[in-house]
Amino acid sequence: MKNRRVKILVYGLYLFTCFGLFVLLFIIRDQFNWVASGLRAGFTYSLIGLTVVFLLITSAVYIKCKSRKILWLGLIGLVPCIIAIPYFRVPVFNESNSLNEKVETIELTYVAWACDCANWATKEDLKMYSDNMNDTLAHLSIFIEPANQSLDLPDTLGYNNDVIIFTGQFYKKKGFPQGYLSFEITEEARVFRYTDYKVVKSNYESYKGLNE
Repeated sequence: MKNRRVKILVYGLYLFTCFGLFVLLFIIRDQFNWVASGLRAGFTYSLIGLTVVFLLITSAVYIKCKSRKILWLGLIGLVPCIIAIPYFRVPVFNESNSLNEKVETIELTYVAWACDCANWATKEDLKMYSDNMNDTLAHLSIFIEPANQSLDLPDTLGYNNDVIIFTGQFYKKKGFPQGYLSFEITEEARVFRYTDYKVVKSNYESYKGLNE
């Protein structure tokens, strides 16, 4: 009897922990910052790890006794992991995002929003939505991503109203550039992966003069 109670307690604790992790994943499903990213990673590995251990134990017990009851308990125990799959963002089940085939050359202007959001806008969007009514321009802004580290923009670029012509490709889906980290909850945006760039206008000297 005592052994049975221990088994029931362990099984209940497993289900409670799995559903707890699932709830936490659901809560932070749309948050994109370094804290949420780390938590999702921890919750993901914990949930999958618990499920794998539970599945191995259940399989071993079922092979030994061939009990349908064990089989049903095993299936029920897998439910939390199965229903949590859509909420995994990192590092497991991360949705792939491929590049468009079309190589484009676009002129982008840096907009210094007061957030860690996408900061580059096309010439056309700037012209049409310069008033940024209802944050229209902010929602249309673009992240940029260098094809390799040698193409990282220097510290002298990335000032308000800097203008740069980039050559590269857009990702097919909205998202964040590689290596993106933020302390804020940030909205996904279009990402342009560039292989070359040409500076049209830099405001570094103007801002440097203001800070001296």
